Order: sequence, then C-alpha cells, then structure tokens
Amino acid sequence: MNYEELLEYLELESGGELEYFEAMADLIESEEYIEYEAIQRLFAEADKTMVEELINDYFEDVLEGLPEDSGEIFSLLHQIKLSLSGLAAAMEDDDDVRRFVDEFYRFRNWYASESEVRLTPQEGGEALYHTVRDAITASRIERLGGEKYSYDFENALDYPLDSYTVPFSELAAAEDDSEGTIVYSPEDGEPGDSDDDGR
Repeated sequence: MNYEELLEYLELESGGELEYFEAMADLIESEEYIEYEAIQRLFAEADKTMVEELINDYFEDVLEGLPEDSGEIFSLLHQIKLSLSGLAAAMEDDDDVRRFVDEFYRFRNWYASESEVRLTPQEGGEALYHTVRDAITASRIERLGGEKYSYDFENALDYPLDSYTVPFSELAAAEDDSEGTIVYSPEDGEPGDSDDDGR
C-alpha cells in the first residue's frame, strides 16, 4: 500500500496523528505489503517523542505476551526494542528518519512475515510453524484456555541486529539523565561498560 492507503488503513489524516497504540500495532502486524516510502513519510511527519513512546509500549506488550521459558527470544526482542526506541529518540533530520525506518522495516518484515517458530501441541499432533507475531498470539490464546504448545524460537533468532542505539535515559538510574544517545554493540558487554575507545 502507498502512503494514502496506509493513512486510510490506520484511520489517520496525516502522520502527525500517529499517537495511539492500536495504530502502531496495526502498522507492525499488518500482513499487507507497505511501501518503504510510505512508512518513511509517516514517521517523518509523526511526533518523534510519541513514536519512541509507542515503540516502547508496543514492545512491552509483546514481551508480556511471550510464553514462559523464552529467554533468548525475550533478549532479542528487548535488544530490538532498545534499537528502535533509541533510533526514534535520535530522529532529527532525514538521515536519522531513514536509519530508524530501515530498522523498523527490517523488524516488521521479520516479525510478521519472515520469522519461523515451531509450535508443538502438548497433547500430540503435528507441529505448526508460525511467525513470531502469530506465535505470541497463540501464547495469548493459550492463557485464555486455548490449546497448549511447546514453543521453539531457535529458527527465529537469526536477526541482523549488529548494534543498537540506547538513549541515556535507558541507562540512568537517576532522573538527571543527560540528553543524547550511545551506540552499543552486543560484543561490547553490558550497556554502560567503557573501554579504551570511551564507549
């Protein structure tokens, strides 16, 4: 879908109206093909603080929906959350918007279309293969009394996330956070660790 179709789908008049959780969820979870340029224009028009807030809220909801014993996928999704929220917080010009949209587009495609999770019915039967999005939906339904599964996220862990941008506010324990961001690579150790490069 192009930009005008995307606005209609999200029930928005412009990107500046992107302020509700449901719109962000619909944008991420839609099975429809959405042009890169449409998503880029949407976020270019949106309030950047609101985008960061919506990203954080959406991922918190996703993490709560994971089945028990989901350590590795929980960790990966948390890293993606830090990446996207950090990039959203850093959006000041067109290049910043493009960096955020690149990561958002990659996540959306992986989460709703490309990832593969194996669900094995606990009462027997053939295994099912779902995206991470649909596996989390199955986990939520299971908690409401639906069919119970064993979840294998191993094939979904191959996500191309080399580094992520973490807002200082994510790292500070006090309220006197400094403005700005740092870039953290998983190989560097825990966020906040320093080395000879001063990272």
